Amino acid sequence: MANGTGAIEQSLANRGCWLTATQRLVLLFCIVTSTPCAAETLKQALIGIFPGVLREDGAGLASVFSRTVAASFPVTGTSSAYVYRFDPASDSFQRLNVPLGPVFSERAATVGRRKLSVAVNYLIAEYDSMNGQRLDAMLSSDPTKGGDHITICASAVLCEPVAALAQLDLEAEIVTFSATYGVTPDMDISVSMPLIRTALRASTTFTGPDPRLPGTATSFPFHFSTSTSEAATGPGDLLLRLKYVLTRSGAADLAAGLTVSMPTGDRDNFHGTGDTLIGAAIYASHTYAERIEPHLNISFVADAAKLDRSQARYSAGVDLRTFDWLTLSTDFLGRSDITRPDSINRPVFLQVERADVWQFSTGAKVTPLRRTGLFFNAILPLNEDGLRSNLVVTFGVEGVF
Repeated sequence: MANGTGAIEQSLANRGCWLTATQRLVLLFCIVTSTPCAAETLKQALIGIFPGVLREDGAGLASVFSRTVAASFPVTGTSSAYVYRFDPASDSFQRLNVPLGPVFSERAATVGRRKLSVAVNYLIAEYDSMNGQRLDAMLSSDPTKGGDHITICASAVLCEPVAALAQLDLEAEIVTFSATYGVTPDMDISVSMPLIRTALRASTTFTGPDPRLPGTATSFPFHFSTSTSEAATGPGDLLLRLKYVLTRSGAADLAAGLTVSMPTGDRDNFHGTGDTLIGAAIYASHTYAERIEPHLNISFVADAAKLDRSQARYSAGVDLRTFDWLTLSTDFLGRSDITRPDSINRPVFLQVERADVWQFSTGAKVTPLRRTGLFFNAILPLNEDGLRSNLVVTFGVEGVF
């Protein structure tokens, strides 16, 4: 920035023109808030509204957005609404009288040998806050001195306090196609492919002091803003899952799970993490009186490229079969970063912190037609950690063949 203003001032000086204090300040803000050429991706658009040293804030937010949209919201489970077991007496597969299963958790039961469950679901989330701070009203703070303004210098002697406001609006719509096949009575394999649309609207506003009061921040007559609005649609990360039943005896049925997330989504448009994720899980559940089915899931998801981005994920809940055609589900969903995944050296708006994200999930599954299930679910935040949406709505349809 100093080189840019210095070159301009030298050029004017050579022509016999010198800048007044007001002109220099206006020139400073024009340089500070200048935007690059049209952005090709949402990441470029986001970083582009953070000029100069503030670009690191934009890059840090972009990293969080890509990981959250692509991987941090729970994908729908592989547990089918219908569970079949082979009955030797009738020499055929019979449907079990059990609840229709959770939406975002897993139960230990498999779909049944040679049974295929196909599902499609739609999820919409509008991100409202990060670590308790509203995304549409992020105020600047000096990372070294405190206060609500930062120091911008156009030269060694021309430095002014500047207050900044960032306003972000990020929305994601995700349509996920998934299929689960029962290889054996004890093993399911499944594949899920999301199609993601992300929309970003963002702006930054900078205000500077009255040049008649140099070195103070008591009056802010100069306002400079830059904004962007971008949207992108594309595939997300391909998810492969395997579930194997360990036991069906005792107080709880147990199954082991293995997940592999392939980086098929575009990270720069917040459609993928850009990394391969490998997860191992234990699922526990049991049906009582053919009506009540509690379940517990514990898993660890490792980022193969950067272990700092690995997470522990867990859920606990219960499904209640109120009628043969209706199951009500509730779940506590959680995920915890192992450590701080990405940090900003000198954060002006916010720091990327290690997060423990806790959410409450509630919904219902119905079976209006034979071998067909419909579900609706809502997720509400229970704490403020991480990038959050005040409400995540999901609904979908499933068929078993």
